[in-house]
Amino acid sequence: MSWMDDYTAIREDIHTGYIYEAIEAILYLRAHEEIPADEQWRFSEMMGACCGALADTEGAIAAYFEAATEDKFLRSQRSHFSNYLYLCHAAANLTPSQLKAQFDMYATLYRNEEPLAPRVNVRHDRLRIGFLAQHFLSSSSSLFYEALLRSLGAKYDVYAYALDDRTDAFTDELRGSVSYQALANLSIEEQAQRIRADEIDVLFDLGGHTDGGMTLMVLARRPAPVQISGIGWFATTGVPFVDAFLTDEVLSPAGVEEFYSEQLLRLPHAFHFTPDAGMRASTVADRPADAPITFGVLQNFMKINEECLKSWGRILKKLPKAQLILQDASVDSPLRVTTILEMIEGLKLPAKRIFVRTGKHDYLGDYGDIDIALDTFPYTGGASTATSLYMGVPVITLRGQTHHAARLGASMLTAAGKTAWIADDVRAYEQMAVHMAEDIVGVRTNRAALRAEVEASALMDRTAYLTAFTSEIERLWAERGDFTR
Repeated sequence: MSWMDDYTAIREDIHTGYIYEAIEAILYLRAHEEIPADEQWRFSEMMGACCGALADTEGAIAAYFEAATEDKFLRSQRSHFSNYLYLCHAAANLTPSQLKAQFDMYATLYRNEEPLAPRVNVRHDRLRIGFLAQHFLSSSSSLFYEALLRSLGAKYDVYAYALDDRTDAFTDELRGSVSYQALANLSIEEQAQRIRADEIDVLFDLGGHTDGGMTLMVLARRPAPVQISGIGWFATTGVPFVDAFLTDEVLSPAGVEEFYSEQLLRLPHAFHFTPDAGMRASTVADRPADAPITFGVLQNFMKINEECLKSWGRILKKLPKAQLILQDASVDSPLRVTTILEMIEGLKLPAKRIFVRTGKHDYLGDYGDIDIALDTFPYTGGASTATSLYMGVPVITLRGQTHHAARLGASMLTAAGKTAWIADDVRAYEQMAVHMAEDIVGVRTNRAALRAEVEASALMDRTAYLTAFTSEIERLWAERGDFTR
């Protein structure tokens, strides 16, 4: 059997869910030096996929970094590096300076990139704003960009460019508000040319380093004179062809400019939350008075690390009758449950009071099972925080030092007017959880009122958000829309 036959067989194992078998096969081939040196990256890439299936964040980080350094093809090398950078935000001990160095390394992959020729100096009566994403499906990101795409058309010409052709009901509804194009099956050059042909003035990248950084590869060709990132991506892009990054004072406080390659566009609040149809149709479930105090983490298990688990264990130790539900909000994977259970056992946490669950289709109903949500750290929750608040469940978050992803939860809570639930260190985070649990009657009584408070807060004030957003876009256009790019 050739290495290619092995490669094909392992890919099939991964596709059909035989993850442990795939890992064993990869390790065997490496131990017996049966993989050609210039093909090692393919197996590192598969190892990254395996680790992701198991919610082994550290393993995935290592695997994608290996794939990026081993790969000989620039396009896939960039993709591996984007996967690596995305996961680095969940690493417990990576400092902002160390993280910035990784983004600087990624930027070198574009050092020989040739942009399109500068655009012809043409001015439009209405500014043309384009949004670029891998897809425009209902997702955690769409909860924060829907308001923009549906509302900006009153003043601007709005375009949406999807890099693949997947659609759903959200996509179909969106098409009625914007000029929509799917750029699937085109080369990166052709995708950039298509955007250039529409004479987009300001191009907003919603992808960043998600989905292997494919949107950044298009932006590298400079299809628009002004290019911005944010909303769907939560940190610097690290590249010189993204001019600005949408943020706020909580996410990016004064003094953190050195960690960004972009100009910072600070809005009063970086995000506007638009509940989807299912959320709007849902009701806030009551908690029975005799139910045990239940903390919950309804997030991607890739964000859970040993430091989080140790902290949650200390909270449970101080509350002997309390329990904790960990539920993966991203995939329905028993393998990920096994990984978390093994971590809990290894740390000797009170396993009888910790319930680990796969993702469920009725995830909104699952908020009825918990009293208090605990945020992950250092990669905090964005959509999960906003959704929890809307479902009547308070969230306790830990505000990180300087990098963006560590302060997403704090930004959401600030916009929602709940700054009292933001902790500045782990000790305060744990004390806050215990104190809130000691007033469980008040917490449960306030569930229905919490939704109303969120609806009346800056987090859902569409008019104020649109005013602030358009003001910054027009200011940036006045500064940078010079057509020399």
